This record gives sequence, structure tokens and C-alpha cells, in this order.
Amino acid sequence: MNSLQQKLRQLRLSEISRQLEPFLAAAALKNFSLTEALEALIDLELESRHASSVQRRFKLSRLHAQYSIDSFLFSHHKSRMAAKNAFFGGSISTSSPKEPTSY
Repeated sequence: MNSLQQKLRQLRLSEISRQLEPFLAAAALKNFSLTEALEALIDLELESRHASSVQRRFKLSRLHAQYSIDSFLFSHHKSRMAAKNAFFGGSISTSSPKEPTSY
């Protein structure tokens, strides 16, 4: 496994390299086919890359807090309420904004 993990790191597939041994054990228990196992490993790598891309961009933005749609105050103006209802179908509560997530 060591040479395989080195090759994965050389190809810059670090998440697959980290998750390989536990994933192979789980895949054997679930009787994954080769294509199912490869697809699941590639999905892990893609999810990891997306998450680190978001984190990197947020860090480079030098913002102090990361806001979500839950903290947006739709009740500020009636046109925003209409846009919210058109987009979300009125499924988001506007009672009180939530605190932003700090990093």
C-alpha cells in the first residue's frame, strides 16, 4: 500500500491517499464492484477539493464572518419579501436573523 499511497500523493490525490485503507475495508464489507469503489473514491476527492476551495476563497477574502441565507433580513423591504417568496416559496423564516459563523 505504501507505494500506492506515494503514487496517489504524487498525482495530488491526497484525500484518496488518506481514505484508501478504511475505504477499502468498508468497500469489501459492502461488496462494491470496482467501478462503484472507484466512483466513491473519486467522489471523496472531489468533495474534499470543493471544501478546501471554499475555505481557501473565504480565507483570501479576509472577511471576518461567513453569513448564510438564514441571516439575511428579508423583511427589510417588501420587494425582498416578494423575491424570497418567489424563490423559496416562503419556506424560510424571517422572524430573527441568526448569528454569522465566525472562523
